[in-house]
Amino acid sequence: MFRKLALTTGLAVCTVAAAPAFAGGDCGGVNSGNANLNELNPYYYNGGDATKTTDSGIPHLPAYYGQMQTNDTYRFFNVNEMVATMIGEGKHGMWRYQDNGTVREYLKKDATGLSAATSVDDILNSGASALANYTHHDPEASWAGYRSDAYAPAHSGEIIDQNTGITDNKTPGDASDDYRVWIDLPISHAKYDAKTDGGYDSHAPIDLPGWYCTMSNAEYPNARAAVRFAFAQDGANKVGPLGERAGLDIKENYLNILRLELFPDANAWVNTSGDADVIDWEAVDAKRTPYEVYLVERPFFNEEYLFYVVVFADRNEHGRNFSYIRPDGAYYEHLMDREANGEDLPWFNTRLRKNHPKFATQQNDDDGWYGHRSHGKKRATPVNLFGTHHPGGQDENGVNHTITNGACPAMGGDYGASHYGAAWPNNYQEISPLCDAVMLDIKAFANLDGEDWNNAGKYLPNATVDGQQNSGDHDSDGNALTRSYVDNAGKYGVYTDEYLLERNAKNPEAFTATGTQSKTYQTSQDAVSAKESLPFASGQ
Repeated sequence: MFRKLALTTGLAVCTVAAAPAFAGGDCGGVNSGNANLNELNPYYYNGGDATKTTDSGIPHLPAYYGQMQTNDTYRFFNVNEMVATMIGEGKHGMWRYQDNGTVREYLKKDATGLSAATSVDDILNSGASALANYTHHDPEASWAGYRSDAYAPAHSGEIIDQNTGITDNKTPGDASDDYRVWIDLPISHAKYDAKTDGGYDSHAPIDLPGWYCTMSNAEYPNARAAVRFAFAQDGANKVGPLGERAGLDIKENYLNILRLELFPDANAWVNTSGDADVIDWEAVDAKRTPYEVYLVERPFFNEEYLFYVVVFADRNEHGRNFSYIRPDGAYYEHLMDREANGEDLPWFNTRLRKNHPKFATQQNDDDGWYGHRSHGKKRATPVNLFGTHHPGGQDENGVNHTITNGACPAMGGDYGASHYGAAWPNNYQEISPLCDAVMLDIKAFANLDGEDWNNAGKYLPNATVDGQQNSGDHDSDGNALTRSYVDNAGKYGVYTDEYLLERNAKNPEAFTATGTQSKTYQTSQDAVSAKESLPFASGQ
């Protein structure tokens, strides 16, 4: 259902009133203070009535507001008229990562794990039922569902092999009770074949990296109503061609996604200085280095987080700047089997590039925000920091402090492991994060109904509702293309200005109204409508 709760914490309960909704700051106005935005009635603006319509009979649409933050830096996610907007800081630093075609599944809470003696081949050849005790996301377990060689809060004292996922079960020297706390499955595994929308046996090769940054804290509590509503709409969970090549449609890795479009003056930026100690960001030319932007929900330490993700590609389908698949492992073997069986797979690169990728930058003859003039491509330069927005400093006691670790991880892989990877455990370690080599403006939007506003038939006042004429159509002729209007009879447009009267000027727009008018539209569509929100609770 839509998230509609009684307003508390300083907000007056929305009631139908003659006064405007914002009068006195009621219903989430300027006096709402520190209220939980999740509790704001999405129809606050009309007094809280979800059944109301506009004068032309178009149903009102819910409005949501939310905010999220990391390190006291805030982003605002709002929904109005089925358009989601996400506004945050400009030039937000991004880290590169690349999924390796697998899913990391952790042992469920209180479940029995596979014996350490169970081989990788046995796991790969097992059916779904044999692996039922493992999952990509276990909300019931919360933080304890994630484990690494450096993080096992509910299993203090155990030693985990980060390469195999085998724990000593707190009995060092006795391997008889060792078991696997996680397993890594290729997306082609039989466990995923039973999905309602099918498995991934025909999925495009996952050969592109994403560049990401964390937008929220766990479960994004102050934006949850807005974001869960957005994820439930027709425009959500649709991946573009670059997003598919980055694996963003693998539901076990990405719980929900929302493709975003940058505002016209927002950009992706690349540091082209060639020196890690020099910053010189230029705007990326999206025509010559195309990219797609997403807001994604992905488990992180087994908690739901929101991440801003951008995926770049070469315009040349055989470009080697970004494409890469490690020629090893079960996922690569799956791709080779498909080729051997006659499938014509898209080209992908298996040779690791030692140089940083190159980006086309915007060309502009004027000095301005479009960046420097550049007729070629320029190589990205990382800055070796956790982020340029996090300088660190001294606390009130004169002690130096910084964000955790302070420096760039400089390698891919599990962020929570002792080796300090850049992101998730199912990432290639050799695809390093190139911290803040790429920046992205957090100024984006999405049409949640999946249709652009440049559609000539969208938002017309004769829109039907569930295929029927709406309540504002007065002629009751059963035809939404013809619409009756009521006016006041009389003459309209009769000049009274002396200058015009002296010249006997006639108003070509003048007409005589008879009390009703009929208009014929060339098209009619169903009114833009909203779907029910995703469940508010975690993991649903």
